[in-house]
Amino acid sequence: MKMRSLFPQVMMLLLSALFSGCALGPDYQRPDLVLPDNFRTGKNGLTADSFGDLHWQSVYGDPAVQVLIKEALAAAPDLLLAEARVREAEAVAGVVRADLFPQLGLNFTTSPIARPEGKQLASSFTGGAAVSWQLDLWGRLRRASEAARADLMATEDARRGVVTSLIADVAGRYYQLAAERDAYQVATRTAANQRDALQLIERLSKAGIATDAEVRQQEVALAVTEASLPTLRMQMATSENGLSILLGRIPGAISIDPLSVPEVPDAVPAGLPSRLLERRPDVRAAEQQLIAANARVGEAKARFFPNISLTGLFGRVSTEAADVLTGGAATVASLGADALQPLFAGKFYLYNYATALARLDQALTIYRRTVLVALAEVATALTSYQEAGVLLAVQERRVASAREALRLSELRYRSGVVSFIEVLDAQRQLFAAETEQVDSLFERRLSLSQIYLALGGGWE
Repeated sequence: MKMRSLFPQVMMLLLSALFSGCALGPDYQRPDLVLPDNFRTGKNGLTADSFGDLHWQSVYGDPAVQVLIKEALAAAPDLLLAEARVREAEAVAGVVRADLFPQLGLNFTTSPIARPEGKQLASSFTGGAAVSWQLDLWGRLRRASEAARADLMATEDARRGVVTSLIADVAGRYYQLAAERDAYQVATRTAANQRDALQLIERLSKAGIATDAEVRQQEVALAVTEASLPTLRMQMATSENGLSILLGRIPGAISIDPLSVPEVPDAVPAGLPSRLLERRPDVRAAEQQLIAANARVGEAKARFFPNISLTGLFGRVSTEAADVLTGGAATVASLGADALQPLFAGKFYLYNYATALARLDQALTIYRRTVLVALAEVATALTSYQEAGVLLAVQERRVASAREALRLSELRYRSGVVSFIEVLDAQRQLFAAETEQVDSLFERRLSLSQIYLALGGGWE
């Protein structure tokens, strides 16, 4: 009776130690990082509002781009792979968490006993319900579960990173494809104008006004322009194939709608640099990996202490297996505790703990480096955006001047004031100016997309 009355008290003490005991190892605290008050450009204002807070549909306003992004978010192989990894991490976290709870099962065992008179073999059979519960007095299992949860969150943030990259990649490749199409149209239009000019020079040559040399010069200029067309077609096909892979499509042609001229401010609000810690998926994932490494230090430290488990059995025992299965055997009930204190294992536990500490240092270094890379990428994107705007304005003036120069040179040539070489030079200047204007417009669009990506926009 005394043992029976003492048992609940022992159980209460064990449960109290289990649920109120502190887990070994350091509790996670975010590292102190020295972050600037503003990004390198210093032209975005000290405001908490960030361009990255916008929904991606507000950033990419062209309907054709929005359709492709939605398609990619539904069927992109990279995103499907990331989602499968999240499901795997969820299952792994569940497996680790299950160790915190008692394990209940059916048990049937046989064990030898002293041989009775007249029998060659003798065994004892035991069957019933068995329970086993590993008491997490030192927090090893809780630290393991904490690490698994952090791994899950890191995987989820990695999936969010795939979303942000996918949105920016789809938009960027579409802009690139549109720029290649515009460049192809410029080359096609230039070639058509050069053919018209060649026909004119050939008539003038027959009339004795132009020379055969001028005819050949125009033929060379036309051939140079026409030679750029196959290269541009190959570039467009390559871009279409790459975009198709992002969309999860079989590679093929992709229709391009005219893009609107981006209406964007001179300066894009980047927000406070400290917000990158909460918004950038790669920074968030690096911090979760740091949390997991920190928890595994506590898990390794707890392995130095005794491993205590409660075990119990309620069932029947007999020397005849049939009696155990049919219920004719004697009833047996037991409850006990198993304890294992590591003493010597070839310094396994010491090396295991040293490994956890080294991995914690690595995770901390990776986290700090990821933050620095994030700051640099935002600063680079902001600078690129500002300079792309300046360059686009210059190219627009250049195209206007080149068109006027070609018009005037053609008039001067027909009036006999200048040689045809001046006309050829004006044609080349206009072709180059229009081509580089297309490139500048693409850089302007792409740099805005890169700011949004660098700020971690899109995953919400």
